[in-house]
Parts: sequence; C-alpha cells; structure tokens
Amino acid sequence: MEVTPYTPTDYSLARTDNNVHRLPPIRSGDLVSRSDEAPAYTIHNTRYALPAPNIIRGTSDLQSGEIDSWPANASGSSGAFRTLALTNQGRLVPIGTNLRGKLDTTPKPKFLAIIEDYLYSELKALGVEESTANESRLQVFREVFSTIIDDFKTYKPLLSAIKNEYEIMLTHLSDKVKELEPLRQQLVLLSEQCDKKLMQYRNEEREEISLLKEEKRRLQQNIRQLTNQNQNLETNIQRLQEEVSNQYQLYRKELDARKLLINDANDLRNQQEKRTDEKEGLDEQGIKKEDPIMMRIALKQARKDLNLALAKITHMEANYNDVVPRRDFVALEAKSNECLERIKELQTINDNQSQAIEQLRTQNENLKEDIQRLQREKDELNIKNENIHDEMTPRPSWHLAGEVIDGGAERWQNVSTNKTSQEKLVILLNEFTGGGNDDDGSGNQSQNSTVPDQLSPRGEGEQIPFHLRSSRPVKNRRLTRRDVVVLIQEIWTERRISDKQDGRTKSLSEFIYEFFRNRYGNHNTAVEMGYNLDYACKRFKYNDNCQLFYHILSGEADEDIYHYTKNLIEHLAERILKESETYPNGSVPSEKFHNMLTKYLPNKSSNDISELVAAAEKEQPNEEQISVAKLFSVDDEDNYGEFIRVLKRQLNDDKQSYIHDVVEKTENSNSVNAKDLEQTLRSLNPHIQPNELAHIIQWAFEAKDGSQKPSMSVNDILQRLQNGVFYRQHALSS
Repeated sequence: MEVTPYTPTDYSLARTDNNVHRLPPIRSGDLVSRSDEAPAYTIHNTRYALPAPNIIRGTSDLQSGEIDSWPANASGSSGAFRTLALTNQGRLVPIGTNLRGKLDTTPKPKFLAIIEDYLYSELKALGVEESTANESRLQVFREVFSTIIDDFKTYKPLLSAIKNEYEIMLTHLSDKVKELEPLRQQLVLLSEQCDKKLMQYRNEEREEISLLKEEKRRLQQNIRQLTNQNQNLETNIQRLQEEVSNQYQLYRKELDARKLLINDANDLRNQQEKRTDEKEGLDEQGIKKEDPIMMRIALKQARKDLNLALAKITHMEANYNDVVPRRDFVALEAKSNECLERIKELQTINDNQSQAIEQLRTQNENLKEDIQRLQREKDELNIKNENIHDEMTPRPSWHLAGEVIDGGAERWQNVSTNKTSQEKLVILLNEFTGGGNDDDGSGNQSQNSTVPDQLSPRGEGEQIPFHLRSSRPVKNRRLTRRDVVVLIQEIWTERRISDKQDGRTKSLSEFIYEFFRNRYGNHNTAVEMGYNLDYACKRFKYNDNCQLFYHILSGEADEDIYHYTKNLIEHLAERILKESETYPNGSVPSEKFHNMLTKYLPNKSSNDISELVAAAEKEQPNEEQISVAKLFSVDDEDNYGEFIRVLKRQLNDDKQSYIHDVVEKTENSNSVNAKDLEQTLRSLNPHIQPNELAHIIQWAFEAKDGSQKPSMSVNDILQRLQNGVFYRQHALSS
C-alpha cells in the first residue's frame, strides 16, 4: 500500500440548519487521495467537496495557535477535582465536586463540539461505532485529525510529522502482513499435512500394536500349555521312576531266588545223572537195579532235608543279619576301653579346673570389691573434678568437631592428633573459612599450606580448559568449603536444566565459563571465578562433591556419573513417594518399605535391601514408621542422609565387583582393543543395552583430545572403567 505524503489543505467541517455535511461511506481497502487545490477528497475517481472553512468559523476562530481552555473557560468553574461520567448517548462529560454527583453542564468550545458531532455522526453512518480494527473507522479519524492539524497552525508541523510517521508505519506493517500471508497459508497447509501423516502413523501403529497384542496372547497361551505339559511330564517321570525302582527291587529279589533255584536244580541234576550213570553201569555189569520204591523214599527224605536246610538258612538270615564279626567287636571293645581311660583323665582335669575356677571366683569377688572401692574413689574424684571445672575454664568437647567437618570423625582424629587446643581451634576455623588447612589426607599438613593472594595463569592455548584461559594473574577470593559446595550444586542444577532444554552441546568447562559470564556480566570476573573454583576443588578434595566435580572437570571421570546417580535417586524417590501417598503423612512401616525397595530395585539382593531398610531406620531412630520424604531430602550442599549414602556405597560395590570380573577375564592380556572389551562385557552381562555398551566403549578408549585410541593397556582400561558409568545393577522396575 503506497501512501502519499501529507500536504496541508484549508478545509473544515460545518453544521448548518442541523444538517451535517457527512463524508460518503468508505469501504475497507479503498484508496483515498486528497486534492491539493480545494477542501475536498476523492474516492475511486469521485470527488467530494468539503464546505468552506469560513462557514463554521468566526473571526475569533481564524487566529492560529489559540484554543479554548475548556472546561476552565466557564465562569466560576475550575479544572481541579473533576471526574468523567458516561451519558446515555455514550459520551464522556465532566462532573464537578461541587455539583454533588450532577452532570457538569459547562459548555464545550464550539470547534470541539463540531468535531465531536461530526466524528460520532460519521462513525454511526458507516456503522463502525465499536472500537474494533476497521479501515473505514480509521479513515474517519484520519479526516478529523487532518482538520485539527489544519486548524492549529502553531502545532501543524509537529502534528503533520507525527501523522506521517504513523502512516509510514501502517504502510510498512500492511506490507509485512501481505508478505506473511503466503507463509501463513503454507503453515496451515503444512499443519494439515502433518496431521494427516500423524493420523496415518497412528493408524499403522494401532494395527501393529493390535497384531503384537494378539501374538502376545497366543504366545502366552502356548507358554501356559507347554508349562502344564511340562508339569504333567515331570509328574509322570517321577511316578515312573518310583515304579521302576520298585520293579528293580522285585527283579533283584526274583533274580536272587532264581539263582538259588538254578544252583539247587543243577546240584539235583548232577546227583541224578551220577545215580543214573551208576545204575546204568551196574546194569551193564549184571548187577541188580535198586528198588524204585526205595528211590522214591530217598527222594522224599532229600526234599525234607532241603526244606530243613532252607528253613535254617532263613532263620540264620533273620537272627544274625545285624551281628558283627568278632574281629570288629574286639577292635571296638579296645577302642571303648581307651575312651573310658580318656574320660577318666578328663574328669581328673575337670576336677582340677573346677578347683581353679573356685579360686578364680574368689579372686573375682575380691576384684569386684576393689572395683567398687575404686568406683567410689572415682566418684569422689569426679565430684572434685566438677568443682575444679566450675572454678576453672571448661575444656571444649573436641570430639564433636568430627561430626561437622568433611571427612568425619576419622579425618578430625588425623588432623587434630598431638595438637594443642589453640592449634585445634585454628584448624577448625580454617575448615569453616577455607583458610589454608590443606593436608594429604593422613593428617599431615602440606609444606606449602599458605593460601596465595593471586593464582598463577595457565595461558590461553587450545589445550587449556575453556574456563581457565587467561594470561594474567587472578585474584584469590579465598572461597570457603561451603561456598564451593553450594556453587557446585548451582552449576549442576543449571547444567541439568540446560541438558533437558537444548541437549548437551557444550563441555563442562565451556558451560562453567558461560555460567559465570551470565551471572557476573563480564569476561574477567568469569575467568576469575573459574580459577577460584578450580583451586578450591583441589584444596577441599576430601569433600566427596568437590572431588567428583574436579575429576569430571579435569576429564578424569565421566560427567554421566553424577547425572546417573542423581537420576536414579530422583526416579526412586518419585516412585516410592507416589506409592507412599496412600499412607498417613507419607510414613510407611518397615515391612512395606522393604517391599517397595524389593519392587523397584529388583536387581538388589535380600541382604542389600535389608541393609537399606536398616539405614532408613537408623536415620530416623525416634520414628515408629519411616517417613519416605525425609529419606530423599537434600540440603543446599547436595548432602543426603544415611539411606542415600548406603545406596551410593552399594552402587560403588557393584562397580567394583563388575570391574573385578573384567580383571579375571582379561588377566592374561597385555592390551585390550574395543572389540575385545565389547566381547568381555557381553559375556559378563548378556542383557546389556546397546547404547550403554557403546557409551562404555567410547569412554574407555577416548583420549584427552576427543579421539579414539585403537588399544590400551589393561590397567588403563580398568582405571577408565573405574571413573565411568559402569554398573551392573542399574535398572529400576517400572
């Protein structure tokens, strides 16, 4: 839309005989142009003349730059303490405080009244009385504003410039709208296409999901059938095994009986053959054969003897089955005699020891009396000691300091051994203020324990961490241990928020520089805080949070160690807190808490779960039930209670066990490449996820410059795994 520059014209609005000279209606989008020759305007090549200016203006109104001071022009009225009221015609009129709520009927200036009447009549004629965006309404206000500009000669240049600026901006915005209109249509079309594709994908996924569900139901049914068949087969196998065992016993008995009968039959057959041979031999020699009756009687007698022999054998087996041989009896008897002699010796020793015990008991009674006497003396000395303490300066309980400093009572014992009270006080103040209490972890003060006023620069090379690139000395702000830990916690919080929004696109060193740059607003302060943070982490290395942060910042440890542990704790807290909402005040019994941990930590052993429950009970000794919210509470220094400390220790134990298994697999190798490590991890953990395996391989063989090494020694690999996300028990149950 092209707008012509504004040129002043001499025209005005007039009302004569109650007839308003209205402008013709203007449709939206019509191009309006003014004529420079006479007070008129043209719409679509049709010229509309305006009345002459002298019709509505008297001689008093022709003087430029003069306006009535309405409503103060009325006699006896003042512009102060006036309010506005809306009339039935929709106009604003002032109400004076001295009128007690009545409308102020002070007359308006003539020019203002004419302008208002014209404006309202034009708006009403065009049907655009509502305050909405409309081209016709804008055109009416343009005409009125142009009339006002022409009437006020003094302010005409300024008002004309203002109007031109508004016209230029409206034209510019209109062009912008026209330029963006195709883009809006394209966006609408693209949105429709995306919706169609999304619905198509959803339909396809819905069909695939239904097929997979059907396949799942079918497989589950097959599994149940196979399970039932397996149980039936196991039952049949067990029953058949019992039957086979019984049949085998019967078979053995029958086999033994058959062997006995065969032996007897063979003996009888041999005897019969001998007798037959004897009879045949006698017959050949002409000797008379024996009488068959006698043979029959002999056979009957032999059968009786056989029955008697069998009965005797059965009797012997029944009566003498449990009888031992004589040689065994003699040996046992000799051994029994030796045991009896040993018992007699032990009884003698026991009698001697009983006498010794009686003597010791007597001595014990005497010692008890001595102890009671010493106890009375001790009480008297304690009373005297208390009196002396009341009269003298009390000695502080130095052992309580071990509960508040980093490293606990063990480190306090190391750093305070063989120190005077004054030295202990200095050490304790340095712990809280961060003033030169460096030690090597064993209680020995380092030789250079003085905190410097300035920190030496490291240069600006590419190998220098991003937040430490400086060639000038940096002021040492002497950060305290608490300042450092709270600052590290703030950095981690911002880092996690940035990772969730934009992903991890920067190194931790670059992120720290941007963190300080955004906080302090300039480069020098950001570098100064980076140096102070690095120096303080080295000084307070005994603090777990400072030590982990420094190792990650220096590239010795994987940054995902912190994120993995933090996410595990937060996800576990979210699920347990959600389940504990059904209990009063979120407090659950120990048994229910044990079941929750077993449910959400399925890879933990029963001993680990019991240890976690015991830690929770120890953390809340005065509570009958366990308050779940308190277990996962954390202070501004990122410190947790006993429950979370035990959970972290179990994670570290799992890592050490995992690394020990890797050592056993690779103990015969001097160096390991990526393929060897991948095969080792798959053999130790067949269910490892591909992305987890890829992350471990990348971290293990990553060099300081970001490249991948082809192979590394076993010790270097184990050290990299020690400082990476390397856990076997890592999954939470859904």
